[in-house]
Amino acid sequence: MLIPIQSETPKFQCNACGSCCSHIRGIVPKEDREFLKQYVFGKLPVVQLAPVEQMTFPLWDWEAKRFKEWQHEVNVDARIKPLRAIMDLKSNKAIILTYFMDGLTDACPFLKNSKCSIYHTKRAYVCRLFPFNRSPFSISNPNRNNLFGECGAMEKILPNIPADFNNMVKFLNEAFPDGSFLNAVQNDIIIKWMNSAIVDLMRKKIIKPAINIPYDSILRRINNSEKIDFTDFLVEAGYLTEEEKKNLINRFDDNVEAKEKVNNYKNF
Repeated sequence: MLIPIQSETPKFQCNACGSCCSHIRGIVPKEDREFLKQYVFGKLPVVQLAPVEQMTFPLWDWEAKRFKEWQHEVNVDARIKPLRAIMDLKSNKAIILTYFMDGLTDACPFLKNSKCSIYHTKRAYVCRLFPFNRSPFSISNPNRNNLFGECGAMEKILPNIPADFNNMVKFLNEAFPDGSFLNAVQNDIIIKWMNSAIVDLMRKKIIKPAINIPYDSILRRINNSEKIDFTDFLVEAGYLTEEEKKNLINRFDDNVEAKEKVNNYKNF
């Protein structure tokens, strides 16, 4: 009697080549680029503050705070600037949701000699989720062609990705012991949380976003207004306590919700 041999799931291992960090400007998937150009230049509460072609990967506001500290530790000027904001007509403040690094070159400012100079830190979700562009939970037809960015270390992974969604989730969780899959899932959860929080703030009339105003006009107003980070605003407005904010960010950092979500599939 022959006993079937179960093949082991291939494991992703970053080879630290630095190629993923050497070109970070304008790396927006086509469908996202079209959405941004159509809606986030004055038609929605969230306003894009830089051209799509100029933007680099987004940093959540709490991540940008860390990067501003880490840049001094490694003697780097990361040129961290606001990327997306809400112009709140009620408080007359520009609420900054995300930041980006507007470096002088196309490479990440923290890339030195093809190595990340802050790899020992928590870095940012957009760094830690690579080689994923997104998680399979965020698109309607996830497959090997639309989940990932270009990475030479994916050679053994891509051919083995199952088509069935449940099996795909279990496979990806096993194939990426570095945690990048969980980071991708958690990043999607954070996006959903932020969008829900914005809608709730509007529903409760805590904020009154400027919408359908000519883009040049709203951009001038944002640039000339007092600025506050989104999570800091939530505390200032009484939507969260300082302790609740810290606990929330800790849960995000630890991928708590992503682990819970993926575990539902691991046990399926």
